[in-house]
Amino acid sequence: MMMHRLCSCILGLTLMICMAAATPLMASEKRSYPEALKNLPPLTATQNGEIRIIHLTDVLDFFNKTCPGTILSFVAILYGIDTLFGEDTPDLDDLVVMSRVGGGPLDTLDFILKGGNPANRTWPPAGIDRSMENYVLQFYRKSTLQGLTVSLKRDVWSGADSYCSSAAPAEETAQQRRTDLRRYIFQTLPLVHPSEAFEASAVYTFIPWGSMTEPEMRRNIRNQRRQHAETQEG
Repeated sequence: MMMHRLCSCILGLTLMICMAAATPLMASEKRSYPEALKNLPPLTATQNGEIRIIHLTDVLDFFNKTCPGTILSFVAILYGIDTLFGEDTPDLDDLVVMSRVGGGPLDTLDFILKGGNPANRTWPPAGIDRSMENYVLQFYRKSTLQGLTVSLKRDVWSGADSYCSSAAPAEETAQQRRTDLRRYIFQTLPLVHPSEAFEASAVYTFIPWGSMTEPEMRRNIRNQRRQHAETQEG
């Protein structure tokens, strides 16, 4: 189903875009998007007993940024949740997601699972980067003790070391490859099946030990970031 393979290159222009928390747009200030982005099927799920219908454009509007990393992560998250829940309506309260990559996935997951409240923004601990090899999302359904892992297809993304880099390409050919990849993410990726760009493991059964509450996670991340900063300064 895929029209063509992704170019193997570094996707740039979005480091500050992906990291910045932006003010949500008012209804009269909605941005315009390519048709492919507007027509991407939404995530329909329940949360707190209510139905939520989340479109990619809702996420982009909230952060007031058209970020390639957000588009890429929304497709990956939709793929993971749909595969894990199958014909059941996803229940976001029944879901635990773990990410090994920063940038777009953090903002997108914050919006989907936490409503995008800037006060509850998740800050990445030291060691979380944007490398392609770390683009791994793990989805766990608590009620059924089932999970699966979604990652980028290595053969599709071979040669790309980061999906979100602010460094300007040194060569004109690198700039063209970056432009081609950006065009693919905006115009083509939303139209093809996610399996063309992502790998999803078979759904597996897991046994959990331990627990971590939201306040505990935030406190641990804050302490880890502080300790890392102190180590770098020393």
